[in-house]
Amino acid sequence: MGSLPIRTLVPLLLALGASAVATTSVAEEGRDILDRVQKLDRSERGWRDRTRRMEIVIHDRRGGTRTRDLEMRTLRAASRNEKILAVFETPPEIRGTALLQFQYRDRDADQWLYLPELRRVRKITSSVKDESFMGTDFSFRDMELLTDALEWTATEANARLLGGTEVEGRAAHRIQLTPTQRDIGYERIVVVLTADDLVLRSMEFYGTDPEPLKKLALGRIEPIGAIPTPHEMVMRQPAEGTHTVVEISQVRYDQGLDEDLFTKRSLERGLDLP
Repeated sequence: MGSLPIRTLVPLLLALGASAVATTSVAEEGRDILDRVQKLDRSERGWRDRTRRMEIVIHDRRGGTRTRDLEMRTLRAASRNEKILAVFETPPEIRGTALLQFQYRDRDADQWLYLPELRRVRKITSSVKDESFMGTDFSFRDMELLTDALEWTATEANARLLGGTEVEGRAAHRIQLTPTQRDIGYERIVVVLTADDLVLRSMEFYGTDPEPLKKLALGRIEPIGAIPTPHEMVMRQPAEGTHTVVEISQVRYDQGLDEDLFTKRSLERGLDLP
């Protein structure tokens, strides 16, 4: 094969250079947006502890439904590590079942599940983290990623701005996150944040196929103090034809939760359910 003539080679090199600059630009823009989100979440939107009540309705592919009620409490450290204790109250057959999660900034979370019928605590190993959490469309690993993904640094994930979109008539950013240091069970995650307030509106979880494995939408977002707070989450698995609706109520921040609450003993006690 002969050499390309100069008149052909020069435009080609210029085009390649422009493409490289454009690729760098969208990566920088995506990271800049996430850096601003993290700064907001560490300042005026910051909180130390949170308590929420949740009604979970699981919709199967045949149109059937199952309902669960739980209370979830979260304690956040200055390092952004979190401790979560979630206790199911209904239905009666799972009452007292509880999840304890220690979430870390630099590695996978530790998770334990208390099963009252067996009166034992089960450690959730990495081999089962992709299994369904209590029959919902959320996996145990998803419970980590809901807050962890937006906390990833430039060394933990590549952030690429995919362009703009709209959410409820408002301009929004679509950013693709590709983890570089950990296996999260997905190849990439695409997040959507409204442009004017940088609030998370949706997440899409991808494997190797172009279509998402799961799609999460956050709705009815209302401020509690300075903190934008979703009161509804819907997780869908398009290929399975199932979805889970989470209605969130009685959200309280900074109530002074004691760290002693987030222990295996509290896990077994089930928050002293009445």
